[in-house]
Amino acid sequence: MTICDDPFTILGVDREASLDEVKQAYRRLAMHWHPDRNPSALAEAQFRRVNEAYTLFLDQQRMAEWQQAQADTATQATNAAAGAADDRLEVLPLTLEEAAQGCRKAVDQVHSVRCSTCHGNGKLRHTHLVPCPRCSGCGRVARDGGGTNRCEGCAGRGYLRETDCPDCIGSGWRSEARTLAVTVPAGLVDGERLRLARQAPLPPDRATAMAGDLYLEIRLTEHPLFQLRGRDLHCQLPVSVFRLLCGGRIEVPTLTGTATLELRPHPEHSLEYRLPRRGFPGKRGAGTGDLVVHLQSVYPLTVGAEDMVLLERLEGRLARELEQRAPSLAAWELQMRARRDAAGG
Repeated sequence: MTICDDPFTILGVDREASLDEVKQAYRRLAMHWHPDRNPSALAEAQFRRVNEAYTLFLDQQRMAEWQQAQADTATQATNAAAGAADDRLEVLPLTLEEAAQGCRKAVDQVHSVRCSTCHGNGKLRHTHLVPCPRCSGCGRVARDGGGTNRCEGCAGRGYLRETDCPDCIGSGWRSEARTLAVTVPAGLVDGERLRLARQAPLPPDRATAMAGDLYLEIRLTEHPLFQLRGRDLHCQLPVSVFRLLCGGRIEVPTLTGTATLELRPHPEHSLEYRLPRRGFPGKRGAGTGDLVVHLQSVYPLTVGAEDMVLLERLEGRLARELEQRAPSLAAWELQMRARRDAAGG
């Protein structure tokens, strides 16, 4: 089914139809158009269209996207008929925390408004005659090569009752800063867009047109701790090699603060842990992703004398139980012993 196909029309239901009514209509049409029941050459294509329309009804997110696309198409057609100005696309940068939790953002713009000085007329009418600004009241202006010409601004009279508005330079419109307060719903990801109907700023040359729509495209800024992959958050977490060996609790960052992770003693545990539903939330209550923690072992830069004594004791205990506790080292020792024996023989 293409974006132009109307599932309501295909199933023959009202726009306000309940899901039960949709199911009844689907069952009736599916039985009618099933290729095993209907010998018509159109049966297979019609059966497929009915199935696709019903599938769209069952997927709330896809249905919402289809309805938004229909609304956008209708808006564009209305804009074209009403002489609306062009739509405008702007980038809206968000942190991961802002995008995950939803937020309010201020969007600063410059747009055209009717000049309040001249009330959009572009001219100021004076109660008495004023000197023409082009010729300074003399009625003549200098010309190239010498001499003068009659001033076109005042037709040579030198004085005017009406002059161009200085605030809008005679256009009737002037640029003005404005700030839009935008509510960003939770769960939007990079590249998704918010539509603000009739909020695109008007350029000076289209000041008399109807405003177009403003689209804000979400751009997620780089985060110092997390990478977003789908709805999962990935985090590289440095951990002391001793903590990895001993296991125990460590603190991990989340989008809303921190959480506690219980490490199993090494080498029983993996260097990757997954915390369910601690990742990036889905839109409109859809499933939240996981937080995936990648542990990175950190060795101390220096070892003190007391540390050396402890480490030598640990090394000695390991050597006595090498085959059980470090099979790869035990295999290596066997290879080295074989080479020594071969060299000595």
